[in-house]
Amino acid sequence: MKQLDKEEQQLLDLLPKGIEQPRPLKELVKLTGWSNRRVRGIINRLIVIHHQPIGARYEHPNNGYFIITNDKERQQALAPLTSQIAMMSKRAQAISNAELESEE
Repeated sequence: MKQLDKEEQQLLDLLPKGIEQPRPLKELVKLTGWSNRRVRGIINRLIVIHHQPIGARYEHPNNGYFIITNDKERQQALAPLTSQIAMMSKRAQAISNAELESEE
């Protein structure tokens, strides 16, 4: 596995272990001084390239990112992702099958 760069390690160190107290994106932006996009990009790299078990909780007010520590947390982190995939697939299928106005 490729070694983490300085930014990746810095962000990983800011993430709490477990789902109970996730760290919100806004707080990660404030702590690092980076943009929302940059923080989300680094989190994506940590997950996809470095295989770090990072989950996200989307329920306000206790939303944010966390390090997954057990199978229950893994399932809680996967549920919104699989739901989003299903919805996006339906949307893509609907667009693909939509009747287009003829260009005359």
